[in-house]
Amino acid sequence: MFMSRRICLLIVLTLIMALTSVYADEGFVFGYSAPGLGDEGQMNIQKGFEIGCRDLGIKCITTNAQMNAEKQLRDIETLIARGVDAICAVPYDSKAIGQAVKAAMEAGIPFFTIDRGVLEGKVVITVMADNYDAAAQAGMALVRLLQGKYHGLAKGKILEIMGNPAQDVAQLRHQGFIDVVSQYPDIEVISKPGYWNTDEGYKIVLDVLTANPDIDAIYFHADLYIPGIIEAIKAVKGTFKKVGEEGHIFIVGIDGNPMALDYIRKGFIDGDMIQPLREYGKFIVPYIKAYLEKGKEALPKPGLIVKEGSPYFPAVVVDTPHGLVVKMKTYYVDKHNVDDPTLWGNIPLEKEKLETTK
Repeated sequence: MFMSRRICLLIVLTLIMALTSVYADEGFVFGYSAPGLGDEGQMNIQKGFEIGCRDLGIKCITTNAQMNAEKQLRDIETLIARGVDAICAVPYDSKAIGQAVKAAMEAGIPFFTIDRGVLEGKVVITVMADNYDAAAQAGMALVRLLQGKYHGLAKGKILEIMGNPAQDVAQLRHQGFIDVVSQYPDIEVISKPGYWNTDEGYKIVLDVLTANPDIDAIYFHADLYIPGIIEAIKAVKGTFKKVGEEGHIFIVGIDGNPMALDYIRKGFIDGDMIQPLREYGKFIVPYIKAYLEKGKEALPKPGLIVKEGSPYFPAVVVDTPHGLVVKMKTYYVDKHNVDDPTLWGNIPLEKEKLETTK
């Protein structure tokens, strides 16, 4: 009996050692918390993170919050319980996610964000577009279009379809735009939150355009609003006037997804600010790995990051109360440069899929 128990114990210990060895050989495991994966933008951000992990041999576990702040908190709790080495998230609610950041840090798991930052708590680093500057450039593009329509005068009425006001990215895309157009007293802006929902964007355009048939332009915070904008204009006006046609409503926004580039080609929208959605993950993953291996010394220092040959650099690094923030460049695309083969929206998305926890 004693020998039998000893043999069983040896077998158990051997299995534990084997499993431990296998786990160790797997290397790092990163958790990725998506706010939702129902639109082209978030799918491309997720894909960029996946590619970054794949290129460094890192396993990635993705969760999908399905546009629900509470579910994102539960998702991150799951990632913590699974013992991932690091967590990277696109916050659905920049303030509410502070609870998850705190829980992860207390568990010894460093927290990072891409595309959006946090408004509560402190993460190691955030990589995002310079959203304020992107919005300012979009504002200037619309000012120029209005000046062209009104023979040099900057005047008219603009509808702004915002994202979720609880997120820093929506706040920045609003403020950068307002700071530009408010310099022109004859431009009126109507701002409405669309919460990153195509149907909500449709309803906003339908209601505002019905009450204000003299709307000259629409500024949107994300490409996912475009289909709703077009359909709402058709519903109210009975037709859709393309770029260059009499009665066309100027349409400019932010993202640069393949869908938006196609709408530019077809003359449905005037332009789009390109943000490097696929680049965020590919850029941050090496920093996450280096941070786990070397600590803070591996992080970029405040100042400029220069990367030759990329239109999204130099990027600006700033130290904030919520952690380091890397702000990557954005730029304006219209009919003149929409076919540029280097635009990420013109490069076919790879078909590999991530393991996803529902």
